[in-house]
Amino acid sequence: MKKLVLAASILAASAASAFAADMPARIAKAPVVPPVVTYDWSGIYVGGAVGGAWHDTAGNFYNVPSALWHTGNSDTALIYGGFAGIQKQWGNFVLGIEGGYNALDNGFNTTAGTGLLGSGCALGVGFSCQSRVNDIWYIGGRVGYAWNRFMVYGQGGYAQADIDTQTLVNATGATFDHAGASHGGWYAGVGAEYAVLDNLILGIDYKHYEFDSKQHNCNAALVLTCAPVNNRNVDADVDAVMARLSYKFNPWPTGPVVARY
Repeated sequence: MKKLVLAASILAASAASAFAADMPARIAKAPVVPPVVTYDWSGIYVGGAVGGAWHDTAGNFYNVPSALWHTGNSDTALIYGGFAGIQKQWGNFVLGIEGGYNALDNGFNTTAGTGLLGSGCALGVGFSCQSRVNDIWYIGGRVGYAWNRFMVYGQGGYAQADIDTQTLVNATGATFDHAGASHGGWYAGVGAEYAVLDNLILGIDYKHYEFDSKQHNCNAALVLTCAPVNNRNVDADVDAVMARLSYKFNPWPTGPVVARY
């Protein structure tokens, strides 16, 4: 009887081993990696900016085209203003449109006359060319690349500025030939932003502006303060570096952004 039980046990063990050997091996599954959830730059934003600007104006007296009218001393000025925009994020890319207004807190940029046709300011000795860039408006596109809460971007579009010019009598400080115009043009630049909070963003921004040439004609009815022979063509360029603070909100939330790095 014992021999019979022992034989049955051996037979059962052999059958179990053979069955186990015939079973397919268990396939180990790779662990599920959670998606990388990042800050969403999509939304509408408004803000303010302040910084420094450098500007030059150039041109010629169009009654005497070879006589230059130039105030190219890279005059510096405080620049400040506000902006608003809308943008949308796809993966790591952020596309948007922004418009803004900046004012320059500056006096007239002055270049002394030399009386020479090919010089920077062809007015006679004792006189100076003067210019001032006032308000700047702009609107254009932005293309950004974001790493979570940090984003860099390029920008460009249309710009417009109000520019004033006049002639200075060096000895007395008196001015005449007062003229001005609104100049259209373009801008391009780069910047970087960091979302300190979900709605609060700090940034640094650089823009280069180029404004087209326009005629500056003094008022001929003001005989004592207008010498039409000094009427001039004027263009200008401005470079501005500004610190930015903006508030962003998203009225169309679609959930967190999943990005690949």
